[in-house]
Amino acid sequence: MGAAPDISTIHRAILESMGEGVIFINAEDRLTFINHTAEQIRGIKAENFIGRHILTIHSPTTAERVKQLLSGLKDGSIQQTRRVIEVKGKYFENSYYPIRATEGSYLGAVLVSRDITEKQLLKEENRLLRDQMGLGDAFNDFVGTSQPILQLFQTIAAIATLDSTILITGESGTGKELVAAAVRQHSKRLNKPVVKVNCAALPENLVESELFGHERGAFSGAFSSHRGKFELAHGGTIFLDEIGDLPPIAQAKLLRVLQDRTITRVGGEKEIAVDVRIIAATNQDLQSLVALGRFREDLYYRLNVITIHVPPLRERREDIISLAEYFLRRFAEKMGRPIKGISQAAAHILAAYDYPGNVRELEHAIERGVALCGGENLMPQDLPAGFLAAGGRTTPVRRDNDTRPLSRSLDDFEHQVIRDALAKTGGRKQEAARLLNISRKTLWQKLKQMENG
Repeated sequence: MGAAPDISTIHRAILESMGEGVIFINAEDRLTFINHTAEQIRGIKAENFIGRHILTIHSPTTAERVKQLLSGLKDGSIQQTRRVIEVKGKYFENSYYPIRATEGSYLGAVLVSRDITEKQLLKEENRLLRDQMGLGDAFNDFVGTSQPILQLFQTIAAIATLDSTILITGESGTGKELVAAAVRQHSKRLNKPVVKVNCAALPENLVESELFGHERGAFSGAFSSHRGKFELAHGGTIFLDEIGDLPPIAQAKLLRVLQDRTITRVGGEKEIAVDVRIIAATNQDLQSLVALGRFREDLYYRLNVITIHVPPLRERREDIISLAEYFLRRFAEKMGRPIKGISQAAAHILAAYDYPGNVRELEHAIERGVALCGGENLMPQDLPAGFLAAGGRTTPVRRDNDTRPLSRSLDDFEHQVIRDALAKTGGRKQEAARLLNISRKTLWQKLKQMENG
C-alpha cells in the first residue's frame, strides 16, 4: 500500500480541478501558482509566468491600479474586491482576496476568476430588448428574460404615453407598484406630481377627507381647509393601491371623478376640476367583489379601461435565479458581505419553491440568507425553514435498510435536480443551466454522463 499524499499535494490537486481560475501572488507580489482553468481563461502557459512580478505583466496604467489594489489588500484597507473583465469575447468576474497567517501576517493574495459570459449576454439581451421597446431606467428593478415579463414590458411601452385609466392586477408581492412607476416614467406626466394612496390603510371615517379634501368646520376638528389627494395630484398621476378596499361612499365619489373629472370637498359645495391620470391596483378579484355587492359595477367598468396583469413568480420560474442573484448582489453590497454566489443546492431549492408571496418573498429570503451566510456562497441552511421544507418534499425518501454508496446517492440526487430543471424549462438546456447556476457546457457533460449510465 503506497504512502498517502501529503497535504500540499492534495491542496494542489483540489485547486487544479476547480472550474474557476485560481492565481496566487505571494507577499513579494510574485506569481507562484496558476491553475489549469486560469491558463485557459487567459490563454497563457503557467510556466511562462510563474516567478514573475505581477506588475511586469501589465501595461503601466493597469500596473498602477493593481499596485494600489495589492497595497490595500496588504494593509487591510481592502478586504475583498471584484471586477468584471472581457477576454476575447468572454466575460469573467475577478475576485481578489488577501491570504493571512494565523497571527495575521500577510502571505499573499488569491485571484479567483469565474466565467459569467452567459449571465452577461442575457443581461445585454434584456437591455437590448428594452431599448428596442423604448424602455429606460424605470425598468431597472424588473429582472428577467422570461416571456411573461417581456410581454409585460411590451404592454407598458404600448400604453404608457396614453392618458387612459389603468387597472393593474396581480397577487401580493408581484411588483404592481413597480409597474405603476414604470408607466408614469414613460408618460407625458413624468415631471408632474405623483401621489400614492394605499386605500386599505385609510381610516374609514377619514377616507373622503383624505381623497377629496374638506372645508373648514366640515366636522369636529376641521379647523382649516384641507386639500385632498386628488387636488395634490392635479396635472399629474394618482396611484390608488388596493382599490378593492375602498369603502362604498368613497367609491361613489371616485366614480364621479372618473366621469366628470371634478371633486367636491367634504363640507363644501364648489365643484373643483382635477386633471389627473388614475392608475389603480388590486390583488383581489374585483368581478367577484362586484358579484358580492362590495364593489360598484359601474366603477369597475370605469376603472377597467386598460388592464395590466402582473404574473406571479411561479409562472416565470426561469427568472427566479436571476432575481435571486440580483437581490444577493444588492444585499451583499449593502451589508458589506463577501458573498460570491448561490450554491447549486440552494439554487435548486429556490427554483423549486412556489412563492405564495411572490418576488417580495424571494427578496426577503435572500436578504435573510445574506445576513446569515458565513461563507462565500449562499447555502440551503441560509434559507428560511419554509423553503427547506418545500425543497425536501421534492427529494425521494429512501428506506433505512436501502443503503447505497454515498457517491451513488449523490449522483442520483444530482440527476434528479437536472431532470427537475429541464422539466421546469420545457427541455430548454440554456435556461436549465441558468436555473442550476452552471454553464451550458457543464450541463451538456452531465447529461452525457447520465446517458452513459
